Amino acid sequence: MITDKDVKKLKEVFATKDDLKVFATKDELRDSVGTLAEDIKTVIEMVGDVSQRLKETNQKLDQNHEDHEERLENHERLLDKVEDKVFATT
Repeated sequence: MITDKDVKKLKEVFATKDDLKVFATKDELRDSVGTLAEDIKTVIEMVGDVSQRLKETNQKLDQNHEDHEERLENHERLLDKVEDKVFATT
């Protein structure tokens, strides 16, 4: 048997006639759907923009990492040369 509590839960999940009366005409419904579609398109474009900026930032970070690796290798070579000179004379 369906209780009032069950009916209340069902009304929360499913649209009722009162909920559908918000859209008085099909044109209003189409306008609402059109607006929703535009909003979704805007959000997708924003996500694309953020994705592009993240990609550019990632490329810059990769380049910086490569530059630092090269500098570290150069410093290590220089230190090896210094060690060779210092310890070769003792």
